[in-house]
Amino acid sequence: MTATLARIFRHPIKSVGAEDLDGTVLSAGRSLPLDREWAVLNDRAKITRRPDGRASEWGRKANFLTGRAGPSLMAVTASMRAGGRLRLDHPDLGLLEVDPDGPADQTRLVDWLRQIWPEDAPAPTALVRAPGQPLTDESVPYVSLIGTASLADLSARAGIPLSPRRFRANLWVEGWAPLAELDLVGRVIRVGAAVLRPVARIGRCRATDANPETGRRDIDMLPLLERSYGHTDLGVFCTVVEGGPVTRGDRVEVL
Repeated sequence: MTATLARIFRHPIKSVGAEDLDGTVLSAGRSLPLDREWAVLNDRAKITRRPDGRASEWGRKANFLTGRAGPSLMAVTASMRAGGRLRLDHPDLGLLEVDPDGPADQTRLVDWLRQIWPEDAPAPTALVRAPGQPLTDESVPYVSLIGTASLADLSARAGIPLSPRRFRANLWVEGWAPLAELDLVGRVIRVGAAVLRPVARIGRCRATDANPETGRRDIDMLPLLERSYGHTDLGVFCTVVEGGPVTRGDRVEVL
């Protein structure tokens, strides 16, 4: 079976909203455009917000709001609108449209998120923009990738259908055997016009316990992965070796 690119996701604000794309353009040595371009600092953050609105530096996820601490964040969906505005939706909060670089709208966003953020978790304080590199959990600008068969196999073991939004990967490939992508570390693959090199497996955290339809934890994911496969990895981090456009339905081949 020919492997194809089935889904493309980006997450403009770290842990807050997934956006389903038809296509994008990857660049060598960069992450997917506008993926984790913003993040919400918490009141225990060790990094600060500069006058230009950017984070003072890349920081670990403990500095930000995350789905692990606030599972309801996982139910936010996102879409970038004309003029750089960002539209967010949540099943309990409804719609919010903001300019993520506008001070007044940043305050509106933080206030909106406070309504679904746990009272016993470090409180949200400010939205910051990436300091020249995405505010992902990794300090290296990766693109993440998972095979759809891996998700289907895990869903069968869980006994419930699992949404790809639960795992917040950028690229989903259809046509490989379950977990085949884990064996591609060190190889090279072509996705559309881009060339990627899988470099590491993605170790999972408790954010994946939350159902992205409801924002509520409905599964204990790490023990399920361990029982099923003997590890808690799902998907791979990739570096972009050669940039180019990628579109849903593009052919994916191992070189």
